[in-house]
Amino acid sequence: MFRHASIRTAVALCAALMLALLHTAAPAHAGDDPKAFVDAVAERAIAIISDDAATPKQREEAFRDLLREKADLDRVAAFALGQYLRTPNETQLAEYRSLVENFIVKVYVTRLTDYNDEKLEVLSAQMRGENQAIVKSEIRFTGGRQPVQVDWWLIRSGDDYKIFDINVVGIWLAQEQRSTFSSVIRNNGGNFDALLEHLRAQISKAESGDLSGIASSN
Repeated sequence: MFRHASIRTAVALCAALMLALLHTAAPAHAGDDPKAFVDAVAERAIAIISDDAATPKQREEAFRDLLREKADLDRVAAFALGQYLRTPNETQLAEYRSLVENFIVKVYVTRLTDYNDEKLEVLSAQMRGENQAIVKSEIRFTGGRQPVQVDWWLIRSGDDYKIFDINVVGIWLAQEQRSTFSSVIRNNGGNFDALLEHLRAQISKAESGDLSGIASSN
């Protein structure tokens, strides 16, 4: 997100986030404990994915509900626009918000089958002021690959937390999206509709199970 980037990197980070949700350690009560919040989200995600009686569409909708409840999608979508936050009109902004949500859901669901034996361990949590926390964790692989650090950026919302961003191998997902989206708009002469069309194209590919083309920011 800090340098020129592509949606391919965002997709990789999305996959890492989904892996984290699926393989976190034993669940706990969330309350004021950010580590327990991550565990509780994981418990629900595992239940969704493990439901053999559910259709793919039902799993997708269940995950959408989880995402809406546990991630601050409005904040992420606004942050990802960066300097272009005031560019869209109300109609464009509403469609953009919907497309961002659909993009995240479609990519997560498409990538679920890519992960089997990896495990994620929550290591620690550090408060940042009264309302934010960084939860550190590691993805550990059964094949001998070096562990991958995953940091969760949580923001307090009422009596609980919301996921704002996740850092995988030094790259924050929301920041990566911000760089990508800005590039799309900038490379199309400031035309916000170009970003909407770009997101529609990525969603269409993800729906077909093809993530290979989710890379260009042009």
